[in-house]
Parts: sequence; C-alpha cells; structure tokens
Amino acid sequence: MIRNTLLISAALTFLVLVTGLAQADPDIAGLWAFRCEEDRISGDPFPLEEFTTALFMMGSAISGACTGETPEPWNGMITGRFDGSSLDLEVLLIQRPLTFARMSGISNNSGTIAGTFVCSDETGAGWKGTFSASITSPETSLYEPASAEPFYFVPTISGGISDFEEETMATPVEEGPKKRELQVISYTRDTIYARPVM
Repeated sequence: MIRNTLLISAALTFLVLVTGLAQADPDIAGLWAFRCEEDRISGDPFPLEEFTTALFMMGSAISGACTGETPEPWNGMITGRFDGSSLDLEVLLIQRPLTFARMSGISNNSGTIAGTFVCSDETGAGWKGTFSASITSPETSLYEPASAEPFYFVPTISGGISDFEEETMATPVEEGPKKRELQVISYTRDTIYARPVM
C-alpha cells in the first residue's frame, strides 16, 4: 500500500512538473495577423496598418517573414526575442522606400499579443503607435508572400537605414587578352658582374 502511494505521488509530482515547464516556455511559432494603429495621422501612407507574419522560434530567438498589402504589396523579414511573455521584434519591409519597425509587446498566453511600435523609412517619414496581434494558425507552411515585383536595383547599406543609395546594375564589359611585351636579356662573355667570376 505504501509502495502504491509513493508511485502515485511520484507520478503526480512528475505531471505537475511537466505542466509547469510547458507553461513556463510558451511557443509563439505560427501564422499571426498584426494590426497597427498610429497615435496621430500623418500624410504619408502607413505600410504596417495590417500585415501577416510567419514566426519561427529557436529557444527565445524569433525569425520569420511578413507580408502586407498597404499601400502596395510588400514582403519583409522579422527577427527578435520572446522571453516568457515579453516580445521584442524588428521588422524590415523590403519595398521602396525601405522601411524599418521596432515592436515591443506582451503575450497573454491565449494567442494574442499587444504592445507599442515605432517605424521609419528611408525618406524620413515616421510613425508610432500601438499594435495587436492574434494567431491565425500554428502551421507556418500556410504562409504566402505578396506578389510584389522584384528589385531592379541593388541596395547599398553602409552604416544605417538612412545611408541607402541606389546603384544601377551595368552589364560587364568584356576585355580582350592584353598583349605582353617580351624583353630578351642575353649575357655574353663581356658581361660585368658585381664580383669577380672565376
């Protein structure tokens, strides 16, 4: 009887421990729908009004892809960290003008995240406000990028987002083989050496 009681209490302790560990390390991987609201309305079109992300987690590190339709279809990349319930994301929108956003929020472990953001683009336009996000599916394979046109220029970033410059791609020029000049050196009996030859 005592033996069964010990086994039952050990099993219950194991279940409580496993349940506690599962709740301590939530996973936010999946498809998320984000909605951002500006604090004040600016004249510039706001690209992060509504967008979809596919988030992947490795430990506390987050990476992923995002897509939106405002003002034109765009794709982007996401990196960040998720510790407990605190979320920090950096979002890079790959579009003209190049746009960067920083988002900080809190998850309530029920599939929703809420927080604040700041955003700016290479032209100097900026936005700040609040955001909310909800998980739409735990399956990231359902993510579809926007059908945006590819870049026809090469972005050159030297120190920051404001250093963006456009360089047009030129076709390489084919050069023919260069002729080498051949110099013939010959030695005779009368050649003078630096030291006597014996």
